[in-house]
Amino acid sequence: MPERRVTRAAAVDLAIAAALWGGMYVVSAETFAAIPPATLSLLRLAIGVGALAAFALLRGESLGWSKAPKGAALRAGAAVAISILLQFGGTALTSAVEGSVVTMATPVFVLIFGWALEGVRVPRQAWLGIVLAAVGVGALALRGGEGGTFEADASTSRLLGIAMLIGAGATWALFSSFGRPVIAAIGARNAVTLSAGLAIPMILPFAALELAVVGMDLAAATTPSALLAVAYLGFFATSIGWSTWYRGYAAAPPRLAAGALFLQPLVAAALGVGLLKEALDGGLALGALFLLGGIALISFERASSTKQSRVRS
Repeated sequence: MPERRVTRAAAVDLAIAAALWGGMYVVSAETFAAIPPATLSLLRLAIGVGALAAFALLRGESLGWSKAPKGAALRAGAAVAISILLQFGGTALTSAVEGSVVTMATPVFVLIFGWALEGVRVPRQAWLGIVLAAVGVGALALRGGEGGTFEADASTSRLLGIAMLIGAGATWALFSSFGRPVIAAIGARNAVTLSAGLAIPMILPFAALELAVVGMDLAAATTPSALLAVAYLGFFATSIGWSTWYRGYAAAPPRLAAGALFLQPLVAAALGVGLLKEALDGGLALGALFLLGGIALISFERASSTKQSRVRS
């Protein structure tokens, strides 16, 4: 694997991806009324993969399946399928703002899997950050009722949604780590295309079951706003967002990737509160404070430790 270091190009790639995903929470939350979560996940992947494959075809490029490590690609595809199903399912049970804040636990898993799977050193203050982030998730789990007051009997659906969003963050971090060997072999864009393409048949049975049980209002799903939302999820959040994330993550230490994810809840909160009129209450703010404090400890090294920012895998 190439040397991983903090660079401006990697930081820009990661920041673009995080900002696009912040908008994704607002777009998806507004679309669930017309298109159920698993079906929306399938449409998102199909559009994203189609756009990436068409781009490669127009450039006369191969997707590189023959050169890709098959086991790593399949593991990355499974992580994509699980992550996107949990992410959309969890957002449907919570809200755009809450969903973006809870999945700020993603950097915790990025750090843990970077340590466990890629041998990246984890400083002591980062472990303290993991504890603080866990407290933040707990605060959000106990938040319930009107005005964000704390209640032990928070609704089962909300707690399930929060658990699903945490699982989405964990599997997304696995996707990032599993994909690095694929990127090294065939490049970031091809790695995303293959991983997401392999996830499509894995999601298909869930979408088919969902449509059979829940159904879908075709008229509502084909309105201009719904079609624009699906296009955003496919083209921007998937084809562009995943490609820039994968490229930046492969080039930079996991610490930089964790820090870049700060933009995700900021964008989602601004859009969710400003456009969807979602409440930004004290309970949400307290949970977010612990989460962001924990992620800050995870993401930033002391000045005396900056020489450790270069990591070999």
